[in-house]
Amino acid sequence: MAAAVKIGIVGGGAIGLTFAAALTSVHDVVVLVRRPALAELLSRDGIALEGDTGIRHVAIRATVDSAACADRDALIVAVKAYATAEALAPLRGILLARALVASVQNGIDNVEVARTVLPGARVIAGATTQGAIGVRDGRVRPVNRGTTTFARDDAAWPAAEELAAAFVAAGLDARVTTDGAALVWHKLVVNAAINPLGALAARTNGDVATDPDLAPLARALAAEAVAVARAEGVDAAAPWAAVEAAARDTAANRNSMLQDVDAGRRTEIDAISGAVVRRAQAHGIAVPLTETVLRLVRARERA
Repeated sequence: MAAAVKIGIVGGGAIGLTFAAALTSVHDVVVLVRRPALAELLSRDGIALEGDTGIRHVAIRATVDSAACADRDALIVAVKAYATAEALAPLRGILLARALVASVQNGIDNVEVARTVLPGARVIAGATTQGAIGVRDGRVRPVNRGTTTFARDDAAWPAAEELAAAFVAAGLDARVTTDGAALVWHKLVVNAAINPLGALAARTNGDVATDPDLAPLARALAAEAVAVARAEGVDAAAPWAAVEAAARDTAANRNSMLQDVDAGRRTEIDAISGAVVRRAQAHGIAVPLTETVLRLVRARERA
């Protein structure tokens, strides 16, 4: 059995709480959130996990005090991409020198941002196919048993392999890859194909890949993102197969962008489609459909 690891979860959204609820069964976990009211709710009532058989409450330690992460062996960053710098800034100078900081966020700039905010920290890329719907503060509904992948880092304890083992010991599927760039680009291609269309059409991930009107658009969005990935030196093979697999594995999920639109929150469109457009422009590549959905989701946000 994997050794117990002191883990900090930065972010009290659907994915962060889904991970926290599982990990706390085996490890010492603290959830760092921004709002005092959420920290109080979670500390008092725990995480409410919705399932087919009802609601299960999982006791958790939650706080707004960054000092609670001073002794963490590993930190899982699960905030929105646009909130990365703000969420991590209070941790500068607090974390253990050997602490492993793993981003499981959408987008491809989070590791660079984290390394800028936390100079000298061991920051690694991560990606997850875990899907979860945030019902309301402190209550989530996991929709699948996804896989979380971390980029390899064995410079100190815990190594990425040991963090993955900590996930597995808690009943989560996790693994390690030697190609961090391919990891984040693979996730970006899938997100760029599914998330904007799901948000704009108010459809689940499974619908996006099977609907006769949406599926051709998703395929074209994936192709545009892959063209940019290849220009960046990343071989994103079989993009449509990857999109179909992700949609199938998370078929019932209302993706995070759709959840944000429904709730009137800011979306991660600039970290997903915006990232593709910015890099496409740098390489002189046309991505007209990606630019179109970028503008449409931005307009929907303003509405």
